[in-house]
Amino acid sequence: MILIVQRSWVVASGLAIAFEAKGAHPVLAKEGASALADTPNLCAAVVHSETYELCKLLEARGIPFLFYTAREEIEGEFATAPIIEKPAPAAEVVRRVEELMA
Repeated sequence: MILIVQRSWVVASGLAIAFEAKGAHPVLAKEGASALADTPNLCAAVVHSETYELCKLLEARGIPFLFYTAREEIEGEFATAPIIEKPAPAAEVVRRVEELMA
């Protein structure tokens, strides 16, 4: 299961379609509610840049994540987390998540 947290439903659904094409089961959310870190069978996450609390919980559970954002960099404790700058193609996001999970 892949968690996708994006403010834009169009962006989130485009990513979901790309992940489904690879056989993944995406879970979409508009906000980074902390409870999402406990989603059963969660393998990875694609999040926007305002999900720090969720990222802390994902990291604590050992679940890989990357930021899909218009920002060039993330400051603070997640400065070294992988970033894919929008508007990268959904296929690029899927490829990078596959690399994170390998």
